[in-house]
Amino acid sequence: MSDDALAASTAHLVKDIGVLLVGVDGELQWLDAETLEPRSDSFRPFPSPITRSIVIEDALIGFWVEHDILAARMACLPLDGEFAQGVNKSSVRASMHSGSEYDGPVDVAGARWSHVLDAEPLGLTELAGDIAFALWKRGVYCIGLDAAEKWRRPQIEWVELEGIPRGQEISGMHEVSGELYLWSRAGGWARISAEDGQTLELGTIEAPASITDTFHSSEGGWLLCTSRGHLLRFMDPEDDEVTMVDVGGPVSAAVWDEDIRAWRMCGWREDLIWSDEGMMRFERDELGVQILQQEGKWQILENLGKWSEFKK
Repeated sequence: MSDDALAASTAHLVKDIGVLLVGVDGELQWLDAETLEPRSDSFRPFPSPITRSIVIEDALIGFWVEHDILAARMACLPLDGEFAQGVNKSSVRASMHSGSEYDGPVDVAGARWSHVLDAEPLGLTELAGDIAFALWKRGVYCIGLDAAEKWRRPQIEWVELEGIPRGQEISGMHEVSGELYLWSRAGGWARISAEDGQTLELGTIEAPASITDTFHSSEGGWLLCTSRGHLLRFMDPEDDEVTMVDVGGPVSAAVWDEDIRAWRMCGWREDLIWSDEGMMRFERDELGVQILQQEGKWQILENLGKWSEFKK
């Protein structure tokens, strides 16, 4: 990897194009899919970190959030051309104050469309080729790739979780068998219709701490991560017994490996493999932020933008 590697937050493997690296400050850069070396300059379409992003067809869908000036955008960027450099933060701050010379909010540079958000974005996922997302205290939305709204619904409320601080806040969104599953920080889960957003099923599980991230695989089932380093595994939230381990720190990425039938995870300066036989842990010097299978090998993207092989 070159010396000018971007400090990274995540990466997306985009079929027939390459690997899209997302920097911690909102930079976007293409990497060669075979060598994982940069093959383009980096650009910042908006002067904010990208808090969540997904790739659908030929587009990157993401949230750009700048908390200190209370600015946030949702945008769709095409992946079939070069990215564009956006304005700086001071320009965005200035554009937020209306007046006689007000021209409207600053868009995300090069976007097919971008919208100002009036609430904290909590979740984002693909749903039957569309885009599903959640906003704090606003609800859940489904829009097409052209930004046309399909449906919206109020935020989900779990009676059992009333009174728990931030207990109803969405911490995970996934498409499972053509339906939308939502998870809340206090262990609430909901199965939602992809057609109209109606609630099909609702329930809760017991969690020892706030659920901060969620992962799903059709073969591996559910993997939930808590703020205190607990990992919970099960196939069905309603019927299955939950298996739990404590790894003592956060997990930043997880992928189900069908060959060894185990979850591969980036822990706190360690690689983790959790199978039915137990947990294996391998120390590493830097923090891992993403896992990709490349050229038949499992690769870890570290927070400094460098790549290394999964320890086993």
